[in-house]
Amino acid sequence: MVLHMPWNRNLGGSRVQLELADEFQAMGHEVEKFDYYDAFPKTISSLLGKIYRSSFSAKAKAFVQANAHRFDIIDAHQGNLPFSKEELGFKGLLVARSVGLYAFYDEFAHLEKTKWPPKKKRTRIKNWLHSWRSKKGNYECLRSLQTCDLINLPNHDELAYAGDVLGLGEKSFVFPFGLSPQRQQAFAEVIQPAGVRLNNKQVVFIGTWGTRKGSRDWAEIIKSVKAKVCDVRFLFLGSGFSAKFVLEDLNLTANEGIEIIPQFTSDELPNFLSGATVGAFPSYIEGFGFAVLEKLACGLPTVAYDVPGPREMLGNFEENFMVVPGDREGFSNQIVKLLTLEASKYSRLSQRCVEVAQMFCWRKIAQDTLKVYIDFWERL
Repeated sequence: MVLHMPWNRNLGGSRVQLELADEFQAMGHEVEKFDYYDAFPKTISSLLGKIYRSSFSAKAKAFVQANAHRFDIIDAHQGNLPFSKEELGFKGLLVARSVGLYAFYDEFAHLEKTKWPPKKKRTRIKNWLHSWRSKKGNYECLRSLQTCDLINLPNHDELAYAGDVLGLGEKSFVFPFGLSPQRQQAFAEVIQPAGVRLNNKQVVFIGTWGTRKGSRDWAEIIKSVKAKVCDVRFLFLGSGFSAKFVLEDLNLTANEGIEIIPQFTSDELPNFLSGATVGAFPSYIEGFGFAVLEKLACGLPTVAYDVPGPREMLGNFEENFMVVPGDREGFSNQIVKLLTLEASKYSRLSQRCVEVAQMFCWRKIAQDTLKVYIDFWERL
């Protein structure tokens, strides 16, 4: 497993390969990883991972060239190995993995520039540097998709893009993200009765505080929901920023029923979600969306923007919990609708949430993934 970020279960990007590795090992296979800290062992800040992606690819190339003979399959993040197999000296199966296709994120970056142009000069300079880096990063991502044997994608929108736009559909496959049976059980054990959750009236969001995750939309969403459900409360988990920063960004105060928890560990999440009523996820672009999947696993009906990733899960409901990206009023109305459900309807919907989450099991996904990997590997 090759990835330009730390091998850390609390990070969504690396968590995919880490938890798949757990399943592969349980099936009797040997798995090693080459991550950001293997490439740069003296680095302290994990945030530099994105900045030095190009440097990481050079380190990853050197590692593969020295160790290629030891591996049958290399599963690398898009852009991490933008080289031909001949350059790498590797004869096994080379996989390029997306946990959010570069082209989709680049499209959002252009939307962000036009819809929310930065006012501060410092932010404009920072964005220019990011754009400059992204050009090379995007080239390396595309190159890695072109030179690999197989492309692993997390949703069907990316599959359509790989086929229709990149012309790489024949070697592209969708494997969603999942939860282990143990993780599913941890969420199931803390689900409280419908009456308790409806009385609690808490809306929960999981994600880093930023434009892509909907930070520019939340102030209006909160105001609109509170106008119709006056005693509603909001919980923001994993913001990455202090409560003071988030509240100032919202132009709100703490006494308005808003709680911000900047950081938490993966094991703490079930308890944080146990008493919540509704999940909310106004993200503009995702690879898949662990934040949606884990809310569903905890029996929380979840409202999201209709974007790649969340569609894979929320499309399995008879009710439509997705709204057009940026439709703050529609998003708020869906939250209010769920907060005011009758207990019996809420209970049935909560159970359906658990059932949908159980459709995404790492054990099954690992088996399906390995079946395709081995099939391609045997052809080689």
